[in-house]
Amino acid sequence: MAFILRIMFVVSLLCFGAALNGGAAAQGAGMPRYVVLAIAEAGEVAHRVEARASTTDFERRAAATGLSAQVILALASYPRDARIILRTAMSASLRHRNYIAEKVAMAFPGYKNLAWSEANAAPNQPRLVRAAATETTPKTTATAVREPAAIKASTRSRGFGVSAVVLGFGGHDVGAFGHRKESGKDINAEIRFTPLGGWIWDFILSPEPHIGVHYNTAGNTNQVYIGGTWMYDLGWGIFAGGSLSIAIHDGETETEALDRKELGLPVLFRESAELGYRITDHHGVSVHLDHISNAGIDENNEGLDTFGLRYTYRL
Repeated sequence: MAFILRIMFVVSLLCFGAALNGGAAAQGAGMPRYVVLAIAEAGEVAHRVEARASTTDFERRAAATGLSAQVILALASYPRDARIILRTAMSASLRHRNYIAEKVAMAFPGYKNLAWSEANAAPNQPRLVRAAATETTPKTTATAVREPAAIKASTRSRGFGVSAVVLGFGGHDVGAFGHRKESGKDINAEIRFTPLGGWIWDFILSPEPHIGVHYNTAGNTNQVYIGGTWMYDLGWGIFAGGSLSIAIHDGETETEALDRKELGLPVLFRESAELGYRITDHHGVSVHLDHISNAGIDENNEGLDTFGLRYTYRL
């Protein structure tokens, strides 16, 4: 029962983040035309600013930021129309295409593949975005983009790779879901990867695959885990999420020692929840709680919790 409650807690957190982010709660109504036209207008402004030799760096940055903001807002509100949104925005110059793709991948990791695909598939010769918005229709969104081999190779090279590196430090066996027995501190390291493609991955809301380790400084239970992370930007720099994993540990499965946990099985389930603040596009700090147990499969199931601070560097 306790395991079910923990799963419900993590899933509730993920659904809450998805609702605020717009990534999971796709709206039933179609995207209004003014949304695309707003992106087109921002694209034209950015295109003209880039073309003028007298434009200052500040004006260029302001125009690029305005365009990316329109794109991210549209994706948050109308995720079902992600392709038409990105295709409209990517009809700008190469500099703006790369900038938009980077910002979209940062805000919505699940759209990273699509963003870079549209950026690479856009015409080499920039054209006014308003023309692209007029030509792009919902019918186009259902049509697969035919890409040259070179573009496909470039997209594949960007499609899967390291998305974030996480380092953390905190308490070991803090007793959040049970009695505390083991001592020491945990050093945590984790690597996340860009979401995999395919309808199955989309169905589970495009988590970032991860592999990580907890090392205990007092010689108690260490663990290596692998699974998926769902992370959502909630606005104002705040992000939240959770993960589900399988953990392999070197702790005790059965023992009479009073200072060691009886974990029952060598392979356990792992759930986590995280809340943090993104300082910049690349740097963030957070508080993190995770729990490993065998969910009652074995009669020895004391479980083990870790809680601490983490630093995330997002590529």
